[in-house]
Amino acid sequence: MREGMDMLEAIAREIGLDGDEVAARKAFLEFREADVAALRDVHAMLEQERERFSGEFYDHLLRHAHTRGMLGDDSAVQALRHTQSDYFSSLTAGEYGEPYIRERLRVGVAHQRIGLEPKWYIGAYRKYLSEIVDMLWSRLQHEPQRCTAAIDAVLKVVYFDMGLALDTYAHAAQRSMLQNQNYLEQVIDGMPAGLLVVDADRRVRSMNRMMADLLDAPEDAAAAGYPLEQLIPGDELGERLGEALRSGSPQDNVLVTLDGRADGLRYVEFNIRRTQQAGGQLLLLIGQDVTFRRKARLRLQESEEFFRLTFNQAAVGIVLLSSDGRLLRVNRKMSQILGYTEVELLQRFFQQLTCEEDLPDELALIRRLKTGEINDYQREKRLMRRDGTTVWVNVSVSVMRDPHGDQRFISVVKDISRRKQAEEALLRMANHDALTGLPNRALLQDRLAQAIAHAHRNGSQVAVMFIDLDRFKHVNDSLGHDAGDRMIVEIARRLSSTLRDSDTVARQGGDEFVVVLPDLAGEEDAATVAEKLLENLFQPLVLCGQEVFPTGSIGIAMYPRDGQDSATLLKNADTAMYRSKGQGGHHYSFYMADMGAQAFEHLRMEGALQRALQRQEFLLHYQPVVDIGSGAVSGVEALLRWQPQGQPMVSPADFIPLAEETGLIVPIGEWVLATAMEQQVAWRRQGLPPVRISVNLSARQFLGQDVAHQVGMLMARTGCDPRYLTLEITESVLMENPAAATETMARLAEMGVQLAIDDFGTGYSSLASLKRFPIHSLKIDRSFVMDLTQDADDAAIVNAVIALAHSMKLNVIAEGVETAEQLAILSARGCDQMQGYCFSRPVAPQGIEALLRAAKAA
Repeated sequence: MREGMDMLEAIAREIGLDGDEVAARKAFLEFREADVAALRDVHAMLEQERERFSGEFYDHLLRHAHTRGMLGDDSAVQALRHTQSDYFSSLTAGEYGEPYIRERLRVGVAHQRIGLEPKWYIGAYRKYLSEIVDMLWSRLQHEPQRCTAAIDAVLKVVYFDMGLALDTYAHAAQRSMLQNQNYLEQVIDGMPAGLLVVDADRRVRSMNRMMADLLDAPEDAAAAGYPLEQLIPGDELGERLGEALRSGSPQDNVLVTLDGRADGLRYVEFNIRRTQQAGGQLLLLIGQDVTFRRKARLRLQESEEFFRLTFNQAAVGIVLLSSDGRLLRVNRKMSQILGYTEVELLQRFFQQLTCEEDLPDELALIRRLKTGEINDYQREKRLMRRDGTTVWVNVSVSVMRDPHGDQRFISVVKDISRRKQAEEALLRMANHDALTGLPNRALLQDRLAQAIAHAHRNGSQVAVMFIDLDRFKHVNDSLGHDAGDRMIVEIARRLSSTLRDSDTVARQGGDEFVVVLPDLAGEEDAATVAEKLLENLFQPLVLCGQEVFPTGSIGIAMYPRDGQDSATLLKNADTAMYRSKGQGGHHYSFYMADMGAQAFEHLRMEGALQRALQRQEFLLHYQPVVDIGSGAVSGVEALLRWQPQGQPMVSPADFIPLAEETGLIVPIGEWVLATAMEQQVAWRRQGLPPVRISVNLSARQFLGQDVAHQVGMLMARTGCDPRYLTLEITESVLMENPAAATETMARLAEMGVQLAIDDFGTGYSSLASLKRFPIHSLKIDRSFVMDLTQDADDAAIVNAVIALAHSMKLNVIAEGVETAEQLAILSARGCDQMQGYCFSRPVAPQGIEALLRAAKAA
């Protein structure tokens, strides 16, 4: 079983199936988390069809002769049915990691071994898809979106599987073919008899090593298509070859005398066979040397010739050394490796050619050879080239004696510089970040562990800094990912240039970096470095013609005070970093062990909120806005929801204040605005009635950004109709900077966007200030509507707001309407529109689509 696992791992390496390749294949198939969710969604439903599907699938295979013959007996078919059932289940189980991929590779190898050709393999997958699509359609045809998502996801995962299995099939077939070819070549080459193949024109096609030795054939005899008579002259052999070609009968015991050799006559006995290949006739000549008495001397001469040729033509360097290290003889390859001429090398000792750092070990091994403690050794070392550079070589050194009995050393030298370069490149790739060249997490862990061990021995301290760039997402979103990458590279350079050679700066991922400062006296040293890092980060940087000033938030944990191991120190530095984020960024904070649970939870949620946009955890629900007079849905309000992966939904009351506090509300608000506008366009393209979408703008978003420019760009990008877009601004935000608010609102109104005052009645605006804003609607705050039927003051305020708004020709919308009594009072007072649980809670986009379709049908 271990051998099979090793083969799968080897195949995965050979076809480049690492984590990046798997991710690239999934990305090209657009196989995303949504598809995994869609598969899990229908998993339980399809499980009910599991055994039936497996039975029908194998019935299909048994109906066709090509596949039936590969399935074996009934017991084998039953076992395969069970395996097929398991695969059917795994297809929608939602787990497509390394075990799943390894199983697909195993299946590809198995199919190649049993001879299931790709055309039948693809046909089986076609059957798979047809049956599953039919099952999904029969069960989900009344849920077209769910059905489409499931079918699309099944297509992607099946095509993903097909790619893995077919690649493995092809590679396994190639490996098998190469293994068979190598085996055949080894068998033929290792035959104790000579083998010679000639064509019908009696030209040499190939010969094994034994035959080449027997005939003293030139190295290029087979490649050049030598005439056979040039290798083996003689009439008898020619006649017997002709007879074999004509009749096809075997011709055995054909004795050939080879003359003209240095050792006199040689006798070779041949057996001749005719065979066919690619429509042509070939003759196989199997020969054995029968000159037994001369065999020893012939082999001695051949060995000498072989040594001479090998020495001069060898692809490795060969050196003969005297006992004191002088080079006595070198071959051509050795001269090429070192860049010296043969004459220059014969004037040197090996000590002069060995890298100084490697020489002590080399001399020690030579001493052991001289004393007879060892007979040979092999090692890797560096030699000095003529131009002063070093070259990595593998040397094998053995002891020998010359004819006079003097001790000599024979050394075989192989240039391994390319392999060393490849190893260094692989090691660097494994331990360094591809974008910045900084150490990655794996190397960081090793460096930090070493720093901790050193500090433990010496009684010093280690600082671990977790650095997260502030507002990096803005750079990516506004200037593009190429600009973001250039910024990351520059930040890496700035961090590295600030630190000592003994310090380590690593890229943790994304816009996160970790710095390890060993051998510190205390946290004052760490604070000094942190201040320098922040100062260097804040230098201007030009990206795409825009000048930006990068800032970062730094969290610091100290060894041994804040942790005794790498994991604890990194976690605590990360926690401290979020405290710096909470202080507005561009700040450093030390980890504090007495952080309360509430503070820790605050930091945890802030960290989760930081990554929520990247992980696409936000979604929008929409609450209908209803015309009170007609009861028709006239619009919807987009409401933000947060659904962390694998966790309960977080209440907006818990995370929106935190987003406001940290400034994350700005990118979140941009996402909300873009998503709502895209949704409006999507509904319109579905042929639904036009519906107005209202989007709330936060204070930071409205006052700190060029909202009008942003809205204009989004309208151009999404195709959103401004006539059906309302932006809601709270009364308090307007009063914070009335002049700026008036200018921004005027620009928005010119675009055709409608504006509404949200939570009206809770601020301090005056009638005069309201008149100067180009607003279209007032929204009565839910706090007044809640006690409308019981509190006379609230009823009076609501009545006054409605009257005020109508006097200014503004539309009035009441929020938080939950009961029929509240609705009746609002209707009696002339309120135009309402939203609240009385009509509908906020719902997913599909719920709004249903309402709009129902209204269209009516």
